[in-house]
Amino acid sequence: MRINGLCFAECGPSAANPSSKHLAAAACAEGRQRGGRRAATLPGGRSHLARGRSRLVRECARGASRGTGQPAPRPRQAALACRNLEGLPEWRAELLGHAHDSELLSGAEHIDRARDAGRGAICATAHLGSVSLSGQILPALGYPMTGLLEPLEPPELFEFFARRRRALGARMLPAGTPALRELLLALRRNEVLGLVTDRDVSGTGPIIPFFGAPTRFPDGAAALSVRTGAPILVAVALRTARGRFDAFIEPLPPLQGTGDAKRDVLQLTQAVAKRLEYYVGNHPEQWTVFQRRWPQAQPG
Repeated sequence: MRINGLCFAECGPSAANPSSKHLAAAACAEGRQRGGRRAATLPGGRSHLARGRSRLVRECARGASRGTGQPAPRPRQAALACRNLEGLPEWRAELLGHAHDSELLSGAEHIDRARDAGRGAICATAHLGSVSLSGQILPALGYPMTGLLEPLEPPELFEFFARRRRALGARMLPAGTPALRELLLALRRNEVLGLVTDRDVSGTGPIIPFFGAPTRFPDGAAALSVRTGAPILVAVALRTARGRFDAFIEPLPPLQGTGDAKRDVLQLTQAVAKRLEYYVGNHPEQWTVFQRRWPQAQPG
């Protein structure tokens, strides 16, 4: 498959603050210009990140700091970025051709069950495998979906990527406080929300353990769930050895509410983090968050 511009939708380029994720996105585009997959894939699809959980923590942190401000990403880092972001279905017709393949999506019944209750559903995902695929396949299957996209500069760049997602049937909103009202209205309309929950863009989420080390996690999905009663479903799309992406949707284990909204939000956030930890731990080479996730910060 060729590398296409969807690489940038994942990485969120920003000329004002270059980092490894932005540089990796540029490398994806360069690979496309130089002949596609061969210029940007790693032999065997393996990465120097795939060396266990503790190694994952250190390598993610070092990879992000190495890339910041450099004129070009390290070759293996760029290869990893492109390998895990390439080959996403770009055209709706191509996606629809596979949307009903039972091997592609497992767990759609959990969305149906949630929507039968009339409160909508919240899909929590991570920068794992393909974030974009979840936002493409669900609308292709007929689910009304609203998602968040990190604000980009200039605004025309944000609109470019939002328009691409809208063409596939998903409504995209800029992440931030103003989007809260629209997200609540979407759940009231019994829609599905798609939220990426492994990176705290605002820097205000609770500090919780992730792979045994404290880090901030966004709690927006949990807060929406506690406020509306909409269930959180964990959704991931993972690259297979056949070069495809298999998507999985699953509910969180049952949690007993405490009656204290703040404690319930924290409990749900921890449950989401724990489930994402499972998937990232089993597929570390597909984790493309491109940000230092374990800063030297202490709870408090």
